[in-house]
Amino acid sequence: MNKQFKHIPAGGHAPTTAINSRKFNKFVETNLQTRMETNVLVPTLATNLANAIQSFDFEVPVTLTIEAVNDIVYLRELELEIVCNVLGEQDHGNDVKVYHLAFMIRLKGDNIMYEEMAAIGTDPEESMSQGAYTFFRGFLTGFFQCLLGYYEPVYELKSPTGDEFHLNYSHLQVQGAFMDDIDGHQDNTFPDILYPAIKEVFEREITEPDHDYKDFYWIKIYLSRQPGGTFIGECRFDNNIWDYALNELIAYDYKLWKETDRFLGKKQFIFIRRCPK
Repeated sequence: MNKQFKHIPAGGHAPTTAINSRKFNKFVETNLQTRMETNVLVPTLATNLANAIQSFDFEVPVTLTIEAVNDIVYLRELELEIVCNVLGEQDHGNDVKVYHLAFMIRLKGDNIMYEEMAAIGTDPEESMSQGAYTFFRGFLTGFFQCLLGYYEPVYELKSPTGDEFHLNYSHLQVQGAFMDDIDGHQDNTFPDILYPAIKEVFEREITEPDHDYKDFYWIKIYLSRQPGGTFIGECRFDNNIWDYALNELIAYDYKLWKETDRFLGKKQFIFIRRCPK
């Protein structure tokens, strides 16, 4: 069971554990169970992801060797591995299928991040290419920037021990009717809303004994409104539910969404890294 963040009266909530172990165990178990069914697609997904990473256009301090071997993409100079999987598929008629993709990020041997997403299409290989690029643009670009030392200086973070942390974020992904005015959305909206709460977590609680004080943290945000008006969303800090942050996002973003009977969705990741001394 994911732990709820304990309440801090002044407004923030502190993170607890890192990636949920049951989630990772399920990932490994499902990987083994479905490997025979999806073996032909998983290497294709990994190869397409490696190709997408090759397009990363930020200056890096080392020459990166990017290699896809079976279900894993290796970036050995960064001690980074990305395990890819196709958890299953659903037939939506007219030859359209929805493929359920999963990615596990391993950094220096530790499983630090897990993400699931869908890829839709009529051609399996094109769907793997589309899914790989979506994961790269929507997740990995911000992650790589943070890992390589890029950050937004307006978001200053410092722990009680004096350690500085740097924050970066992925591209904001919009879905449904938001695609009609895609240029009207800013990548920094969610970070601006959550910065006061994040700052309080790092200044007041991140080094307490019952928390995992480490070099890297991540926040996942997903907000959506179904055609019938139902809200579906979550905000997670290191895969742990962060209700306070979700309520802030609802108050300062979701409640301002346009009226429509079409689906609306937004998704983004925030990455936080301890600055090397």
